[in-house]
Amino acid sequence: MSRLRRIAELDRVFFITTNLDPNTPDLRPSEMDLLLEILDGVRHALVFHLLGYVLMPEHAHLLLLTRVDTLPHILHQWKFKSAYAVQHLRHNSGSFWQRRYFDFICRRTRDVSLKLEYIHQNPVTRNLVTIAEDWKWSSAASYKQKGHSPIEPDAMDISGDPTELLWPAPYAIL
Repeated sequence: MSRLRRIAELDRVFFITTNLDPNTPDLRPSEMDLLLEILDGVRHALVFHLLGYVLMPEHAHLLLLTRVDTLPHILHQWKFKSAYAVQHLRHNSGSFWQRRYFDFICRRTRDVSLKLEYIHQNPVTRNLVTIAEDWKWSSAASYKQKGHSPIEPDAMDISGDPTELLWPAPYAIL
C-alpha cells in the first residue's frame, strides 16, 4: 500500500497522534518527563510552534504550527531522539514508537479549540486525573492558568470567530 501524501506541510496547524509500538511497555513518569524535555529541545532547535500537548502512558497528542521545518522532519527528530533516550535508559533496543502517526490539519479556529480541549481532556477521559490541569504531562495547566506546564505552549492570537479559516494566516504568533 502506498503512503498518502500530505497536501501541505508548512504554515498549517496540525493535530498529531503518535503511539508507542504495541510491544513497548507503557511510559513511566520519569520517561514522560524525559520525552517532554526532548520535545522542548526539538522545539528550540527547529522552527515550529507548540500550541498544546499531552503525553499519555502509551501515546502522545501534539498541536503544532509548522513554519520552516516540515511536519515529517519535526516528528522524526522528536521520535528518534526520544526513542533513543528511553531505550537507552531501559537498556533496550528495537522499536519504540510506531513508525507512522496520524495528523489532522486544523482548517478553522474552531478546529484548534476542539483539538486543544480533546488533548487536555484525554487524561480525564481515561480516569488518570479528575481535572485536566492535574495531569503533569500536559499543557492544560497553562491554558487554565492554574500553574505552569512542563513546556509552556506558544501563544497564538486568533479571532473569536470559530469559522475563521486559518490560511492564509490571519493569526499572529505572540
